[in-house]
Amino acid sequence: MKTKWRIFFGAIVVVLLIYAISKINFPEVYQIARGIKPKFFLFAFVSCSLSIIIFSLRGMISLRKVVPHHDFWFFLETTLAGFFVNSITPGLTASGEPIRAYFLGEKYSIPKTKVFGALLADRILHGAVSLFFVIASLLFVLTYIPVSAELKTIFQAVLFFIFLFLAIILFLNAKKTKFNFKVLLKKTGILKKIKNNKKMLYIGQTFGNFITHFKKTITDKKTLFWGMLFSFVYWILNYLSSYFLFLSLDVKVSFFLVIIVVSLGSLLREFSPSPGGAGLVEGLMIFLYAVLGVNLQAAIIVSVLSRLILYFHSLVLGGISIFHLEKSLG
Repeated sequence: MKTKWRIFFGAIVVVLLIYAISKINFPEVYQIARGIKPKFFLFAFVSCSLSIIIFSLRGMISLRKVVPHHDFWFFLETTLAGFFVNSITPGLTASGEPIRAYFLGEKYSIPKTKVFGALLADRILHGAVSLFFVIASLLFVLTYIPVSAELKTIFQAVLFFIFLFLAIILFLNAKKTKFNFKVLLKKTGILKKIKNNKKMLYIGQTFGNFITHFKKTITDKKTLFWGMLFSFVYWILNYLSSYFLFLSLDVKVSFFLVIIVVSLGSLLREFSPSPGGAGLVEGLMIFLYAVLGVNLQAAIIVSVLSRLILYFHSLVLGGISIFHLEKSLG
């Protein structure tokens, strides 16, 4: 079934890419690209670099109770390694967290489940800030920007499912139901079987380790405050990177418009079947920029350059980081 879905979405990616390529006015793209202003391109590149540094610092804050020492450069390398995995795997951007947990666990001789639990909690906090920007973007478009009836319906549907998801979470939290997993295992006789099976006992203890440190991280007030603040800065830097790319092409766009498009692109990235959302995310961003009145050729250049800048950090620097980490810890 999964293979069928991948083929289906893969076909959509190919169709979108063919459609996008057919709409490219290569002479116009060449003329616009020729006029790139190095200063603003550098600003875009540096903004992306700073966002990854901020992402790494946020991880250090979230893991301060799990990891005893704070080696910034090591944390930065593990962050780049995680970005590398994110860029070559489909789906959630948290797919890079296991490799970060592995390297951090190896470096500091800490159970990797402890590290992974804290990292996953950190990513959920990061996701909450991302969701804030997505909701704000959708509300802004629906309220102030005239779009076609079809696109408006799609945006409303996305907003509805987001609010439904949040409502379910709030409802479950309000119930404050304490589910004692250990009691259930004891009553069903499974706990006894686990204790008599070394492999099952190890899995149970590992899972317990993960849950304990996940809860500790996500309920810590200092982690919540600084984690969300750093996530906010991270996203602003990402928006600035795309905004500077438009300025490098001498194309004036609203910074709020960039926030809208990049935010919705990041949402699609989480569900994309293509590695790192490649193709689908760019297709959506180009489409949204064009719908919102941005020059199509400029939108294509910015979307492609954004991906290339990200790939330099995630694939090139991330690949080098993985090689160095394996060598230093091996």
